Amino acid sequence: MTPRSRARPVSRAAVIGGAVTREDLKDASGRGGRAGSPLLHSLLAQSLPSLEELAAAYAAAGSDLRLDNSFLKLTPKAAGLIDPELLRRERCLPVEIVEDICILAVESSRAQPAVEAVRAVLKRRVLPVLAEAADIDRALDELRPAPSAAFQGPLPTKDSPVHARFRDFVLDDAVVDALRATEWKA
Repeated sequence: MTPRSRARPVSRAAVIGGAVTREDLKDASGRGGRAGSPLLHSLLAQSLPSLEELAAAYAAAGSDLRLDNSFLKLTPKAAGLIDPELLRRERCLPVEIVEDICILAVESSRAQPAVEAVRAVLKRRVLPVLAEAADIDRALDELRPAPSAAFQGPLPTKDSPVHARFRDFVLDDAVVDALRATEWKA
């Protein structure tokens, strides 16, 4: 692997741009109806890294971040954005959401599906950090389902007399009788 000081500017820019892999480009060209594009074929014929190559380079840099169990708490922001059932199903826990990055505690064997599911829900980048499965389970057991809404009737209104008449006649479908011509002059 190339040391950081000798990394080429284009390589750094490619990573900053989102680290598009060979699979990403193929998938995007197929969904966009551009699978036969000579430009895309030319790019795919070059040394665009695959997902596995990018993951291997990331692993070679010592990228398996570990998380102490004292940090395994669901933040209120994450609780409002992600369904607890999804977290239980994927056995992961978002411990912090900072701008457009979610820091997600995962166990090693469930990392990829958990990251894919949370990224699909949040539409944010996800940074997976390893935590012990027992610690994640303990934190997930503390999650409570979101309270269900209770119907308490319509909201009270403080209408002006004009709006009250409008509500009576139009919104409540009140039947309006026509005025006789003699009553009109009054």
